[in-house]
Parts: sequence; C-alpha cells; structure tokens
Amino acid sequence: MTQAFTFEAAHRIASNLRPAALDFGIVPAIAWQLQRFTRNTDIPHEFSAPEDAIPLGPDAEIAAFRIGDVLKQLELEFAPLAAEKQLQLTFVPSSLAVRSDRRLLRRLLQNLISNAIKYTPKGRVLVGCRRRRGKVRIEVIDTGLGIPRTKHKLIFQEFQRLDQGAREARGLGLGLSIVERIARVLGHPVAIRSAAGRGSSFTVELPVAVPLPEEDVQQSRPARATAPLDGLCILAIDNEPAILDGMELLLTGWGCKVIKAGDVQTALREVRVAKARPDVFLIDYHLDGGHGIDAVMSLRWKLGKMPAILITADRSRKVRDAAAAVDMAVLHKPLKPAALRAILAQWRLSRAAAE
Repeated sequence: MTQAFTFEAAHRIASNLRPAALDFGIVPAIAWQLQRFTRNTDIPHEFSAPEDAIPLGPDAEIAAFRIGDVLKQLELEFAPLAAEKQLQLTFVPSSLAVRSDRRLLRRLLQNLISNAIKYTPKGRVLVGCRRRRGKVRIEVIDTGLGIPRTKHKLIFQEFQRLDQGAREARGLGLGLSIVERIARVLGHPVAIRSAAGRGSSFTVELPVAVPLPEEDVQQSRPARATAPLDGLCILAIDNEPAILDGMELLLTGWGCKVIKAGDVQTALREVRVAKARPDVFLIDYHLDGGHGIDAVMSLRWKLGKMPAILITADRSRKVRDAAAAVDMAVLHKPLKPAALRAILAQWRLSRAAAE
C-alpha cells in the first residue's frame, strides 16, 4: 500500500467518524494503523470494495426491494470465509420486501456478518429475517465469543475492540461504528443481545414494503447469458471439503462450472468424468502430500498450460516468487470474492479478444 493511497483511505475513513474525532490527529493515526495492518494481511473487509464506500453525505436512495435478493448475494460472498473456518453459515430464504437504501443496507449487513464470522472460533452463524408489527427484523446470530453486557454501547464507538476479540482476529475496531452510522442515516434501529461466552445476536429493524411482483425482480437482474463468467470451467483443488463446497457455491453463483477435487489424481479423474476441459486452475497452496505449485505443474503436463491461481495464507516472498516462476497468480487468505472475480473476468476477456 503506497503512502498516498494510505492517506487517501485514511481521509475517507476519518470523514465518516464523529466530527470531534478530527481534532485529535485522527487521519495520521488511521494511516499508521492501515500501514501496520496491511504488512501482514489484506485491507480489512470494510475497505475492500470501493463501490461500497461509506457515503460522505446523509442522502440515501430509499426504494422497495426483496431482502432475499440481498441475502443471496451475501451468502455467496461469505460462504468461502465461513468454510475456511469450518463454520456452519446459514441464510434463511425470505420473500419479504423492504424499504431502504439497498447499497447501504448491504454494507451494514456485510459488516455484521463479517464480524460474526471473524469472532466465532467454532459453531455457526445464522442470518435471517422475520416480520413483526409492520417491520422487518434482520438478525445475524452467532455462537461466538459474545460481548459482556457492560460493553454493548462501547463496541459501537470507533477503534474500540475487546481484549478477547483482539486476540481472536485482526482489525481496526471500525466495523460496528460504521454499522451505527449507516443505521443512523437510514433510520434503522440496531439492537444487540449478547453475553460473554454465549454468542451474539444483532438485529436491524426496517420498514416492510408491499410485496413485489416476481416479474419486477426478474427485470432487475442482468441476463445470465451476458454474465462475464458464464460457462467458465474451473478446476478447484483443496484438501478441505468444506472449503471446496463454499468455493463451489460462490463460483456457480457467478455462472461458472466447477470441477472440485482434493488432490491431483482425483482432479484428473473428475475431469475425465465431467468430459470438460478446465479453463482455470484454482488451487490451495497447502495440500496433502505436496503443495499447489507442484500440483499445477502436474496438471499442466496432463491437461495443457491453463491459467492458474494459487490461494495461500503464506505471504512470504519465497512463495510469491515460486508462483511467479510458473506464471501463477496469487490470492491471499482470507480470500476476497471481488479480487477472485476480477482476475477471472480479466482472463475471460483476454481469451475472448485473442479468439
């Protein structure tokens, strides 16, 4: 991360905090935290997608939409992260329509779900909604660390992290302060039920809308035939079945065909069974009995030189150089769906241009 980008990001964050915070040199403090944080990990989730940046003004584009469509998108986005931690992530389908700013509500829920996964060492995360007294309540429930009742107000303040949470996961302590600000802009009350060691439940309450006709929803969706990744065949290899299942859910949601396996020999067998030639190899670095770079070399020997992506938590120069030597892209864990999709779309467009 360059210094210029760090300070640009810091200014963007600071502009969304309480005005009083700007009197205490908050921009340099945020910039320092971002530089420190990104030495060993990716930019935190709340800054990962520029199009989802927190707005600088109070205006919101309120409209009616099906909350189920938003939940489906979030399920695709977070399934790989939950699978990586071997958590059970459940989204309850809903046909309810709500009135809100779709983009801001999605960002609010992203932060709540991200926190639930981040601070749940084992167990499950449940996301669902219910109608009650003319309102829709969206709930994010986890079996994680829990929050002492005396800290319920504190956690919505900027840069506030509880000791146990700081030991469990990295972060800047901004996620819930962003939730609080968006909720205030939208007029959607946020409530918490939690106790230390007993998990947490966050509830967002918003107005219910008149049910939308099915054809309205269909017209708002882009045709699958025009999706840039539609029909792309991806061979995914990982020795963790849960991670493979999460990856399959994510990729098929983008229109891809997925062949999955736990090792090279199984992958070759599955390719023969599927009678399909993979367009891309998506491979974890740590495999049983070897690593992903050797696996790609073996696959290319048998199937041809296909583009390949190495997924790894190892950020060492040694791994990066080894991957570059065999023309492999590298994505670090926790995997960001937007980064993966960008690489796949770029390769797809490059191949189409060459043809």
